[in-house]
Amino acid sequence: MDARGKTQVCVTTVAGSEPVAGAQSAAPLLLYLIVVRGGIPGTMLRLAQKSSSLGRSAENTFQLHDSTVSRRHAVISIDAAGTAWLTDLGSTNGTFVNGRRIALQTPVQVGDGSRIQLGSSTLLKYLKLDPCEEGFQRELYERSVRDNLTGLYNRGYFLSQIGPLAELNSMCELGLALILVDLDHFKRINDTHGHNVGDLILREVADVLRESTRAEDLVARYGGEEFILALPSCSLEQATERAERIRSRLSSRLVDASQARVGVTASLGLSFAPAGRVRDVTALITAADEALYVAKRSGRNRVITSTTTLREFHRKTESADAYVLF
Repeated sequence: MDARGKTQVCVTTVAGSEPVAGAQSAAPLLLYLIVVRGGIPGTMLRLAQKSSSLGRSAENTFQLHDSTVSRRHAVISIDAAGTAWLTDLGSTNGTFVNGRRIALQTPVQVGDGSRIQLGSSTLLKYLKLDPCEEGFQRELYERSVRDNLTGLYNRGYFLSQIGPLAELNSMCELGLALILVDLDHFKRINDTHGHNVGDLILREVADVLRESTRAEDLVARYGGEEFILALPSCSLEQATERAERIRSRLSSRLVDASQARVGVTASLGLSFAPAGRVRDVTALITAADEALYVAKRSGRNRVITSTTTLREFHRKTESADAYVLF
């Protein structure tokens, strides 16, 4: 999910108005719902050519994590002329267009710029964008969810997406690994070589994390010299192996400073929720954080698996180890 990267949107395009005879064909207009409230402002939901469903359930085209939105709340359809029609599928808390509640199961035309409210908290804006406008809107959104220095997702975006990712993994019968990465002695690097070198190292670390992850993984700068990863994983063994691979790659990288080549190591804390278990995301982050502190106290430059994760794993495997050290 850390796009190397651009905003991830649906790829379907919808034709706009017919070109004027004799004139050069205009680029087709692209139809979007833009999140105003009830998610990350500016999120771009690219509408499919025929219909897109909205609701709290993962089976929808666009899943909305809002308790006042019904599981299958509404659908927005595009007819042959490119006109958008919004239908409330029988929601509990209603669907509103420009402040007026629409009748159930009755399609209502939606115009460019219309504000669509689902339930009491989610507000979307329907827009027809030409490629230039789409690029501008996309850039605004990217700036709001990316860390300026490293280009990774920022903490706010990670925290907003980890819940949906955990739910998706659960549906796919996959486990979920949380890894906190903290650079060792980073203050010493800044004090010795200067903050410019420190910034170069942070960007190098971000490159290593991008190289070590997949499109379905979620990677972010968590703050300062700390990074966080959410990795769909089949097993604790697989998650541990990937964490160790990241640690090893980081320790082998060097950055050219003005008078020296500077390296960095990292301590990693790992927590893991196996497939089929209820995922308490806050608990997973806390467990990874506790394991990270153990890694720091144990000498740094190592991976530690949280005791909570290991207790659950031991119940399943009857293993007796207390920590996983590298």
